[in-house]
Amino acid sequence: MMRSFKVLVPQPIAKEGIDYLEENGCEAIVPDKYDSETLIERVKDCHAILVRTAEINRDIIEKGKELQIIARHGVGLDNVDIQAATENNIFVCNAPAANINSVAEHVVGLMLAVSHQIVKGDHAVREGDYQARNRYIGSELSSKTLGLIGLGNIGKLVAKKCALGFDMNVVAYDPFIKKVDENYITLEPSLEKLVSQADFLSLHVPYVPELHHVINREMFEKMKETSFLINAARGGLVDEQALYEALASNKIAGAALDCFEQEPTPMDHPLWKLDNVVLTPHMAAHTEEAMIRMAMDPAKEIVRVKNKQEPIVCVNREFLKQDSF
Repeated sequence: MMRSFKVLVPQPIAKEGIDYLEENGCEAIVPDKYDSETLIERVKDCHAILVRTAEINRDIIEKGKELQIIARHGVGLDNVDIQAATENNIFVCNAPAANINSVAEHVVGLMLAVSHQIVKGDHAVREGDYQARNRYIGSELSSKTLGLIGLGNIGKLVAKKCALGFDMNVVAYDPFIKKVDENYITLEPSLEKLVSQADFLSLHVPYVPELHHVINREMFEKMKETSFLINAARGGLVDEQALYEALASNKIAGAALDCFEQEPTPMDHPLWKLDNVVLTPHMAAHTEEAMIRMAMDPAKEIVRVKNKQEPIVCVNREFLKQDSF
């Protein structure tokens, strides 16, 4: 009797993803907890991991003697030890296209929310303060300069929505891109110049040690007093203490954040005291449509590997032995 192809799914995913795995001969293993100790115990006879935000560290990977693939529910891979996976000849895949539109829409929503003072207005109405309409004067997106740090899939889609939908001027900094086909994007080779000219500064890069606190006190000093910072990428890109100081002193007009250095964030975080910052709980990718795509895309990669086929999107394929199966 053929052994089942076991897939460890540390956190809940859309039903469509589980159904697809089971329809294609896989057994989904969904533990009650996703702490390291639990995953070390449950991974021992699993052939694949379909992971959301749970940390897949070296200890877990090395205990998974049967592991062939680790597939990420989404784009970022900072919670997966890619080096350990590669050393153990395990495919590492992600779903780079699954949540692009949802995150891009959320970014635009954050821009509108903070610049049009929508959250302040909402609170005022609930408190019966209708005259707040005369105090909370917003700022339009039209004709403003959007500065993008990072011009990957999400950055490009944000650029398109803002340039074509809101008539914004889009300037982007990305040292890995030397030319763009889109005539509505201007490349800026200097990060400092980009920061200084942006009315809205939006981050679209992964978190890597080299980019830790890429937006810091020095950068806030260069920003316009009327500018807004938008971060729906990763929390560690922004020095939150420096951001608090910039917002509290009105060095910049406002910020909108979907991610934080520590998640969940502590309730006594100083940013919570300010009313010129809009906050969401790392939910930019969480639309019904994106959640299904983020479950299905890695599930399809896992089934491909189960069927002895190469995964389509693999970040470490070139470093693996040829006999990966």
